[in-house]
Amino acid sequence: MTSNTHNILKNAATLTDPALEGLAQGGSEAVTMFRRPKVIIPVPTPAAEFQHVQPGVPDSKLTREATGLLREFSTPLLFNHSHRVFFWANEQGKQAGEKFDAELLFICAAFHDLGLLKKFSSEADRFEVDGANAVRQFLEHHGVPNARIQTAWDAIALHTTPGIVAYKPIEVELLYNGVGLDVLGIGYEDFPQDIREKVVAEYPRVDFKQGIAKAFLGGFEHKTVTAEGTCNEDICSHFLRNYKRSNFYEQIQNSPFQNSEV
Repeated sequence: MTSNTHNILKNAATLTDPALEGLAQGGSEAVTMFRRPKVIIPVPTPAAEFQHVQPGVPDSKLTREATGLLREFSTPLLFNHSHRVFFWANEQGKQAGEKFDAELLFICAAFHDLGLLKKFSSEADRFEVDGANAVRQFLEHHGVPNARIQTAWDAIALHTTPGIVAYKPIEVELLYNGVGLDVLGIGYEDFPQDIREKVVAEYPRVDFKQGIAKAFLGGFEHKTVTAEGTCNEDICSHFLRNYKRSNFYEQIQNSPFQNSEV
């Protein structure tokens, strides 16, 4: 092992959560390694007046506070979108017949787009990562077990990334599918019509198609480099004049390394 690798692993260990200490004292919880952001963006506690859940949402201290964050600091568009995502994902989980954590699924839905808001947005991380870091901070504050925290972090960080979630805990896949249904209509025809119409009536899609696209742009217009190589580049290309998309092939060809002689 090189000294640099040793230092990286050592630093990572010092940045992990209290599970390490618990393990050293004989705890059985598996340790999840992660790195904290250099700049911590505080997640406030919403005012009590905003802390009440909507019908059909699991009622707990965590879900009440998560709902309160949406009510107090988010927008009507994202409030409705986040709730629809939960109800789509919750129903898809029931249809699949798999056991899942509905409370955690709602919290993931509530936090998944908070990174689009200036209050929760970092200078250099993808908006998905900002939301994931916010949910980690929120859940740690409430003493939630590390495994649940990591599931929530993964769900939010990966909610726009295809091809991975099927190999993660079920809540990660459900959030991804719920977002895909609400934003892109993926699975629309297979979803029960009566539930679909009821949820949309309760959480209407007022100018949603244009509104959500503009919300995306507002979340990373100041850091478009974070959109490179992701679906978010399509938003930048549409709205930003003279935006130049990244090109993976060109990046390969422009590498400073030269091919070796045979």
